Amino acid sequence: MRKLRREPLSEHATRVLWKQTVKVVEAGRSAPSRSKLAKARKDEARRLWKQKAEGTFDEIRATLKAIASGVERCMYCESNEGTDIEHFWPQKRAPCRAFDWTNYLLACSACNSNHKRDRFPRRHGEPLLINPTEDDPLDHIVLTPTGKYVPLTDKGENSIPVFGLDRGPLERSRVIAWAAVDGLIVRYANACARDDFASALETQRALCEYPQVSVFAAILRVAAGMGAEEFLSPECRRALAAYPEIKNWLDG
Repeated sequence: MRKLRREPLSEHATRVLWKQTVKVVEAGRSAPSRSKLAKARKDEARRLWKQKAEGTFDEIRATLKAIASGVERCMYCESNEGTDIEHFWPQKRAPCRAFDWTNYLLACSACNSNHKRDRFPRRHGEPLLINPTEDDPLDHIVLTPTGKYVPLTDKGENSIPVFGLDRGPLERSRVIAWAAVDGLIVRYANACARDDFASALETQRALCEYPQVSVFAAILRVAAGMGAEEFLSPECRRALAAYPEIKNWLDG
Protein backbone atom coordinates (compact mmCIF):
# COMPACT_ATOMS: atom_id res chain seq x y z
CA MET A 1 0.00 0.00 0.00
CA ARG A 2 1.05 3.58 -0.57
CA LYS A 3 -0.37 7.05 0.02
CA LEU A 4 -2.76 8.14 -2.72
CA ARG A 5 -4.06 11.60 -3.49
CA ARG A 6 -7.83 11.81 -3.97
CA GLU A 7 -8.92 13.96 -6.90
CA PRO A 8 -12.21 15.92 -6.95
CA LEU A 9 -15.26 14.83 -8.91
CA SER A 10 -17.16 16.99 -11.35
CA GLU A 11 -19.83 19.35 -10.00
CA HIS A 12 -22.51 17.14 -11.57
CA ALA A 13 -21.28 13.92 -9.92
CA THR A 14 -20.88 15.69 -6.58
CA ARG A 15 -24.44 16.94 -6.79
CA VAL A 16 -25.80 13.47 -7.63
CA LEU A 17 -24.03 11.92 -4.63
CA TRP A 18 -25.30 14.67 -2.35
CA LYS A 19 -28.91 14.13 -3.43
CA GLN A 20 -28.63 10.40 -2.78
CA THR A 21 -27.11 11.05 0.64
CA VAL A 22 -30.02 13.33 1.56
CA LYS A 23 -32.47 10.56 0.63
CA VAL A 24 -30.66 8.10 2.89
CA VAL A 25 -30.50 10.55 5.80
CA GLU A 26 -34.21 11.40 5.45
CA ALA A 27 -35.27 7.75 5.32
CA GLY A 28 -37.15 6.65 8.42
CA ARG A 29 -37.40 10.12 9.96
CA SER A 30 -40.69 9.13 11.52
CA ALA A 31 -39.41 5.76 12.76
CA PRO A 32 -40.44 5.11 16.38
CA SER A 33 -37.01 3.90 17.51
CA ARG A 34 -33.33 4.30 16.76
CA SER A 35 -33.09 0.69 15.61
CA LYS A 36 -35.89 1.18 13.08
CA LEU A 37 -34.35 4.45 11.92
CA ALA A 38 -31.04 2.65 11.33
CA LYS A 39 -32.79 -0.15 9.45
CA ALA A 40 -34.69 2.31 7.26
CA ARG A 41 -31.45 4.07 6.31
CA LYS A 42 -29.70 0.77 5.55
CA ASP A 43 -32.60 -0.36 3.38
CA GLU A 44 -32.69 2.96 1.51
CA ALA A 45 -28.92 2.96 0.96
CA ARG A 46 -29.13 -0.59 -0.38
CA ARG A 47 -32.04 0.29 -2.68
CA LEU A 48 -30.36 3.40 -4.08
CA TRP A 49 -27.04 1.63 -4.50
CA LYS A 50 -28.68 -0.97 -6.76
CA GLN A 51 -30.13 1.87 -8.86
CA LYS A 52 -27.02 4.07 -8.96
CA ALA A 53 -26.73 6.28 -12.03
CA GLU A 54 -24.31 4.69 -14.47
CA GLY A 55 -23.01 7.96 -15.92
CA THR A 56 -22.02 9.30 -12.52
CA PHE A 57 -20.51 6.04 -11.38
CA ASP A 58 -18.63 5.64 -14.64
CA GLU A 59 -16.91 8.90 -13.69
CA ILE A 60 -16.33 7.71 -10.13
CA ARG A 61 -14.79 4.44 -11.31
CA ALA A 62 -12.60 6.23 -13.86
CA THR A 63 -11.37 8.72 -11.24
CA LEU A 64 -10.55 5.95 -8.78
CA LYS A 65 -8.60 4.10 -11.48
CA ALA A 66 -6.66 7.27 -12.28
CA ILE A 67 -5.53 7.80 -8.67
CA ALA A 68 -4.76 4.14 -7.96
CA SER A 69 -1.20 2.81 -7.80
CA GLY A 70 0.40 1.47 -10.96
CA VAL A 71 -2.09 0.75 -13.72
CA GLU A 72 -5.52 0.62 -12.06
CA ARG A 73 -4.30 -1.54 -9.18
CA CYS A 74 -6.27 -2.49 -6.07
CA MET A 75 -5.65 0.19 -3.44
CA TYR A 76 -5.13 -2.48 -0.79
CA CYS A 77 -3.00 -5.28 -2.26
CA GLU A 78 -1.72 -3.49 -5.43
CA SER A 79 -1.27 -6.90 -7.05
CA ASN A 80 -4.65 -7.36 -8.72
CA GLU A 81 -6.61 -5.12 -11.02
CA GLY A 82 -9.00 -2.84 -9.16
CA THR A 83 -12.53 -3.81 -10.22
CA ASP A 84 -14.84 -2.88 -7.32
CA ILE A 85 -15.96 0.46 -5.93
CA GLU A 86 -15.29 -0.30 -2.28
CA HIS A 87 -16.86 1.45 0.70
CA PHE A 88 -14.08 2.01 3.23
CA TRP A 89 -16.75 2.51 5.91
CA PRO A 90 -18.98 -0.49 5.05
CA GLN A 91 -22.41 0.41 3.73
CA LYS A 92 -24.12 -1.78 6.34
CA ARG A 93 -22.36 0.00 9.18
CA ALA A 94 -22.48 3.54 7.78
CA PRO A 95 -25.39 3.81 5.31
CA CYS A 96 -25.23 7.60 5.37
CA ARG A 97 -21.76 7.34 3.78
CA ALA A 98 -22.93 5.04 0.96
CA PHE A 99 -22.77 7.99 -1.45
CA ASP A 100 -19.79 9.81 0.07
CA TRP A 101 -16.99 10.28 -2.48
CA THR A 102 -14.37 10.35 0.28
CA ASN A 103 -15.53 6.88 1.37
CA TYR A 104 -14.82 5.21 -1.99
CA LEU A 105 -11.70 3.19 -2.79
CA LEU A 106 -10.82 0.90 -5.69
CA ALA A 107 -10.36 -2.73 -4.68
CA CYS A 108 -10.02 -6.12 -6.29
CA SER A 109 -12.75 -8.68 -5.62
CA ALA A 110 -10.37 -10.76 -3.47
CA CYS A 111 -9.65 -7.91 -1.04
CA ASN A 112 -13.18 -6.51 -1.11
CA SER A 113 -15.40 -9.60 -1.11
CA ASN A 114 -13.18 -12.35 0.31
CA HIS A 115 -11.25 -10.50 2.99
CA LYS A 116 -12.46 -7.08 4.15
CA ARG A 117 -16.20 -7.54 3.53
CA ASP A 118 -17.93 -5.75 6.46
CA ARG A 119 -15.01 -6.08 8.89
CA PHE A 120 -14.31 -2.64 10.30
CA PRO A 121 -12.53 -2.51 13.67
CA ARG A 122 -12.78 0.80 15.49
CA ARG A 123 -11.61 2.44 18.70
CA HIS A 124 -13.59 5.33 20.19
CA GLY A 125 -15.51 5.45 16.91
CA GLU A 126 -12.41 5.90 14.76
CA PRO A 127 -11.31 3.29 12.18
CA LEU A 128 -8.45 0.98 13.08
CA LEU A 129 -7.74 0.38 9.39
CA ILE A 130 -5.50 2.24 6.95
CA ASN A 131 -7.29 4.41 4.42
CA PRO A 132 -4.63 5.01 1.73
CA THR A 133 -6.26 8.27 0.62
CA GLU A 134 -6.14 9.70 4.16
CA ASP A 135 -3.29 7.86 5.92
CA ASP A 136 0.28 7.27 4.83
CA PRO A 137 0.58 3.48 4.99
CA LEU A 138 4.32 3.84 5.66
CA ASP A 139 3.41 5.28 9.07
CA HIS A 140 1.62 2.04 9.95
CA ILE A 141 3.24 -0.87 8.05
CA VAL A 142 6.68 -1.68 6.66
CA LEU A 143 7.29 -3.97 3.71
CA THR A 144 10.29 -6.27 4.15
CA PRO A 145 12.40 -7.92 1.42
CA THR A 146 10.76 -11.23 2.37
CA GLY A 147 7.47 -9.90 0.98
CA LYS A 148 5.87 -9.59 4.42
CA TYR A 149 4.33 -6.51 5.96
CA VAL A 150 5.34 -5.73 9.55
CA PRO A 151 2.91 -3.58 11.58
CA LEU A 152 4.10 -0.41 13.30
CA THR A 153 0.76 0.66 14.82
CA ASP A 154 -2.63 -0.74 15.79
CA LYS A 155 -3.94 0.38 12.40
CA GLY A 156 -1.21 -1.63 10.74
CA GLU A 157 -1.85 -4.61 13.00
CA ASN A 158 -5.51 -4.71 11.98
CA SER A 159 -5.08 -3.78 8.32
CA ILE A 160 -2.78 -6.69 7.44
CA PRO A 161 -5.31 -9.47 8.18
CA VAL A 162 -8.48 -7.51 7.32
CA PHE A 163 -7.19 -6.60 3.85
CA GLY A 164 -5.56 -10.01 3.45
CA LEU A 165 -2.11 -8.48 2.91
CA ASP A 166 -0.53 -11.54 4.52
CA ARG A 167 -1.84 -14.09 2.04
CA GLY A 168 0.85 -16.32 0.59
CA PRO A 169 0.55 -15.50 -3.13
CA LEU A 170 0.85 -11.77 -2.39
CA GLU A 171 3.98 -12.26 -0.29
CA ARG A 172 5.53 -14.38 -3.04
CA SER A 173 4.65 -11.82 -5.71
CA ARG A 174 6.36 -9.09 -3.67
CA VAL A 175 9.56 -11.15 -3.47
CA ILE A 176 9.48 -11.55 -7.25
CA ALA A 177 8.73 -7.85 -7.66
CA TRP A 178 11.72 -6.96 -5.44
CA ALA A 179 14.11 -8.68 -7.85
CA ALA A 180 12.37 -7.16 -10.87
CA VAL A 181 12.45 -3.60 -9.50
CA ASP A 182 16.12 -3.97 -8.53
CA GLY A 183 16.82 -4.95 -12.16
CA LEU A 184 14.76 -2.10 -13.61
CA ILE A 185 16.71 0.45 -11.56
CA VAL A 186 19.93 -0.96 -13.00
CA ARG A 187 18.42 -0.89 -16.49
CA TYR A 188 17.58 2.80 -16.07
CA ALA A 189 21.15 3.60 -15.06
CA ASN A 190 22.56 1.66 -18.01
CA ALA A 191 20.24 3.48 -20.43
CA CYS A 192 21.30 6.86 -19.04
CA ALA A 193 24.98 5.91 -19.24
CA ARG A 194 24.71 5.25 -22.99
CA ASP A 195 22.49 8.33 -23.53
CA ASP A 196 19.52 6.19 -24.52
CA PHE A 197 16.98 8.52 -23.04
CA ALA A 198 13.99 6.90 -24.75
CA SER A 199 14.80 3.62 -23.00
CA ALA A 200 15.45 5.47 -19.74
CA LEU A 201 12.02 7.14 -19.90
CA GLU A 202 10.35 3.83 -20.72
CA THR A 203 12.07 2.23 -17.72
CA GLN A 204 11.04 5.08 -15.43
CA ARG A 205 7.44 4.61 -16.50
CA ALA A 206 7.69 0.85 -15.90
CA LEU A 207 8.98 1.43 -12.37
CA CYS A 208 6.31 3.94 -11.44
CA GLU A 209 3.48 1.85 -12.91
CA TYR A 210 4.71 -1.52 -11.64
CA PRO A 211 1.82 -3.56 -10.14
CA GLN A 212 3.54 -3.85 -6.74
CA VAL A 213 4.71 -0.23 -6.70
CA SER A 214 5.07 -0.33 -2.89
CA VAL A 215 8.02 -2.66 -3.48
CA PHE A 216 9.73 0.21 -5.31
CA ALA A 217 9.00 2.50 -2.33
CA ALA A 218 10.38 -0.13 0.06
CA ILE A 219 13.57 -0.47 -1.96
CA LEU A 220 14.10 3.28 -1.85
CA ARG A 221 13.67 3.19 1.93
CA VAL A 222 16.11 0.28 2.32
CA ALA A 223 18.64 2.06 0.11
CA ALA A 224 18.60 5.03 2.47
CA GLY A 225 19.15 3.02 5.64
CA MET A 226 20.56 -0.11 7.17
CA GLY A 227 20.54 -3.35 5.21
CA ALA A 228 21.13 -1.97 1.71
CA GLU A 229 24.15 -4.24 1.17
CA GLU A 230 22.15 -7.30 2.20
CA PHE A 231 18.96 -6.69 0.26
CA LEU A 232 19.98 -4.72 -2.86
CA SER A 233 22.37 -5.74 -5.60
CA PRO A 234 25.65 -3.77 -5.90
CA GLU A 235 24.52 -2.56 -9.33
CA CYS A 236 21.26 -1.25 -7.90
CA ARG A 237 23.02 0.61 -5.09
CA ARG A 238 25.42 2.19 -7.56
CA ALA A 239 22.54 3.21 -9.83
CA LEU A 240 20.68 4.91 -6.97
CA ALA A 241 23.84 6.76 -5.97
CA ALA A 242 24.61 7.86 -9.54
CA TYR A 243 21.06 8.91 -10.41
CA PRO A 244 19.47 10.38 -7.25
CA GLU A 245 16.43 11.59 -9.22
CA ILE A 246 15.10 8.02 -8.95
CA LYS A 247 14.39 8.61 -5.26
CA ASN A 248 11.87 11.36 -6.09
CA TRP A 249 9.79 9.55 -8.69
CA LEU A 250 7.08 8.45 -6.26
CA ASP A 251 6.73 11.81 -4.55
CA GLY A 252 4.05 13.03 -6.92
